Amino acid sequence: MAVVVANNLRSAFGGEVRLVGADPFTSSEIGLATILGPREGSGPLGAIVDAMESSESELIAFAPNDTPYFSSECFTALLLKIEESESDAVVVVDDSDSPRTHWLLSVWRKDPCLSVLRDEYESGVRSVHAAVNDLKITSVRCDAALVRNINTVSDMLDQGTI
Repeated sequence: MAVVVANNLRSAFGGEVRLVGADPFTSSEIGLATILGPREGSGPLGAIVDAMESSESELIAFAPNDTPYFSSECFTALLLKIEESESDAVVVVDDSDSPRTHWLLSVWRKDPCLSVLRDEYESGVRSVHAAVNDLKITSVRCDAALVRNINTVSDMLDQGTI
């Protein structure tokens, strides 16, 4: 699934796709580089900060490897939204009856996000939603079926997708 997500990211953004916090052997087996930063294992906020610190890009996209249905067109919509806005980050909010923000389906501007997120992390904050109060965040609504979490083949069978 990581390869599917990586291909969707690459199709929308071009450039290098790296796995954050992945086992280097597994990453090597699927042909993707790994970021193992100092916050390894400390959750999504730590992963975002580690990825931003290791990147030279101004725009950084994130996607969990268990969201294979979030297509390159969906990523392109995020890219267009951040380019046309003055937002610090653009994140997906699903269109379910109880909408949920998907912080790791997102595009961030490294400057100013990195300093804010790093400061929040260093002050003890661990959740992304609690770290973004000083940032301008824009939501993009998305079909809940495209952001569903798929962890196993049986998840795909249970959801009738294969």
